[in-house]
Amino acid sequence: MNRAGENTVKESKLFKLGMNRRRNIAGTVFAMSPLIGFFLFSFVPMCLSLYMSFGEMKTFDIFDIEMVGFANYIHIFTEDSLFFKSILNSFVYAITTVLLRTVLALLIAMLLRGITHGHKLISAILFIPFVCSVIATSVMWKWVFDYNYGVLNDVMDMLGLPRVDWLHETSTAMGVIILQTVWGNLGFGIILYTAAFAAVNRSYIEAASIDGASRLCIFFRIEFPMVSPTTFYLIVMGFINALQSFANFLVMTPNGGPDYSTLTMVFHVYNSAFGYLNFDYGMGYASALSWIVGIIVILFTAANFWLEKKWVNYEV
Repeated sequence: MNRAGENTVKESKLFKLGMNRRRNIAGTVFAMSPLIGFFLFSFVPMCLSLYMSFGEMKTFDIFDIEMVGFANYIHIFTEDSLFFKSILNSFVYAITTVLLRTVLALLIAMLLRGITHGHKLISAILFIPFVCSVIATSVMWKWVFDYNYGVLNDVMDMLGLPRVDWLHETSTAMGVIILQTVWGNLGFGIILYTAAFAAVNRSYIEAASIDGASRLCIFFRIEFPMVSPTTFYLIVMGFINALQSFANFLVMTPNGGPDYSTLTMVFHVYNSAFGYLNFDYGMGYASALSWIVGIIVILFTAANFWLEKKWVNYEV
């Protein structure tokens, strides 16, 4: 090969090396963008909130902070009665909504399997509330249950029944929000269960039917274990979302409900930072509350993963 050919080969190799280097740099930049977003909008705020949780802030200026050590955390567990009430309300709400949504989604998905025509349309209609804005659906349900001009109370008037102030009674306020949450999230569970049932190996069911197994036995011994991963996912994500619910409570019962019957943990964090307008609380106190709420959610999620080994079946 002459010298001109050797130069051409070297130039080609250098060009390829340059292209590879530029591609690697571009790939690294694009891959780092989620990390940069996490660092700026998650990690840094988390560190700041941890720092603020050990201080007392009379204003919203992070530099105007008086460090008080563990005083905020001690106050939470010794003097803040609303914190324990918010924990109870949050777990009542979470357990009830997750249980109702999971059971109803499972039953409806089973019923839709028996419909030969239109089951996809029904599933799509039931899924619509899930993709709607939580604020919009909360406002709609607030109108439905309004004491003066709510549709439900108008119907009760027509039936000769007394009107009920659904959102301002301690016995009904939480029930209304639970109903709104189940209605809004039911379609998501139905879609997942429908896909899970479609993936069940039919040969197992046919073999059990030939052996004389009843329909109920087939469901509990074959079908339900095979869709247990879907059930586990709905339970875990349902609890995480429910324990962090805030928007629907703020819209439907903006003051935490009658006698704080709808005050949740996250709602209490919000009120401590912005709502109570009391220097006994504030941003530092709210930051301490938020870290305790986060730890509670993590521990409850870890408990669910520990229990997963006892009932979730991943074998096909």
